Amino acid sequence: MKRTIWLIFIFLTAQWIASFIVVFFLNYPSLSQEERLDVAVLASSPSALGLTLLLSGGLVWLTMLFLRWTDCRGFHSYGIGYTVYFIVILWMLPIIFIVNLLSELLVLEDLRQDTFVGMAYNQWGVLAIVLVGPFTEELVFRMGIQRHLVHSGVRPKIAIFLSALVFGAVHANPAQIPGAVVIGVVLGWLYWKSDTIWLPVAAHAFNNLVGVGIMWCVKDESATLVGLCGSLYNVVFCCFLSIVSGGLGFYYLNNKLSVKSRTTEKEKESAVTRF
Repeated sequence: MKRTIWLIFIFLTAQWIASFIVVFFLNYPSLSQEERLDVAVLASSPSALGLTLLLSGGLVWLTMLFLRWTDCRGFHSYGIGYTVYFIVILWMLPIIFIVNLLSELLVLEDLRQDTFVGMAYNQWGVLAIVLVGPFTEELVFRMGIQRHLVHSGVRPKIAIFLSALVFGAVHANPAQIPGAVVIGVVLGWLYWKSDTIWLPVAAHAFNNLVGVGIMWCVKDESATLVGLCGSLYNVVFCCFLSIVSGGLGFYYLNNKLSVKSRTTEKEKESAVTRF
């Protein structure tokens, strides 16, 4: 549990340090004259926010590597083919639909909508949201927190749920928290079943890419799923289709990754025997 607290502290502190560094360099030309930092530039500049997330991600990576809180085996795919990755990405589509529908039904305040829209149209923001952010968060919440909880004796299902709760809480945005918890459970399950970080990273990156794509395609920020689908009947039908396809995807991945998990354990045992 101590490592979990430390990882959250590192994750948040890295963002604070990165914010200070970016603000300092953006203010550097006028700093000698005004002798003060204009902190507001961070909130008003999508590039500044994107660079902050990129830099904080790098700080988190380096810290975890220095502390040896990463799992070398987790960076291997253990023979998981492209077909499984493709199925996982397809499986995320119904999950994303259900999560977005849940968020709409809860009608929670979105404190960062304008921020996300600005970053979605900025190259640094897109890079941070789609690539660096997912890898950093999976490194912290799945490889760092979830794996450590399991190794500490916590049951895998409980470890998945706890790491998902923390994952949702650190978003600190009411509109995001419920969806982040659900997505966190999905990503945690993928990590637990596959024993590789790359499968949840791919799913997480695709989830964020869809979010950016929706912002690009739907110009009306007040648009809802009912409005986009055309009617409540279409929403119910899409929801039913999402539940069925999501269940089929879960059944396939559960069987496929269970076989891969057993194969991986045999490979590890044979490697230990050889040494």
